[in-house]
Amino acid sequence: MELENKLKEVNTKALEQAIAKVVTDATGWEYDCTFKVIEYVNTGTAEVKLVLETTDWLMPKQD
Repeated sequence: MELENKLKEVNTKALEQAIAKVVTDATGWEYDCTFKVIEYVNTGTAEVKLVLETTDWLMPKQD
């Protein structure tokens, strides 16, 4: 199987959730991650444009 085809089999939803969790854990604010563009190129490389967004800043923090 070619490398870019293997890369296409990766569960992108799981990656979005994992990235959102890392950012959420690092900032303390709840974040969502969405892949907007995934461009697969040769030699098993993918270029990803993603969006990280939160609405937590709209809500007062409760300590």
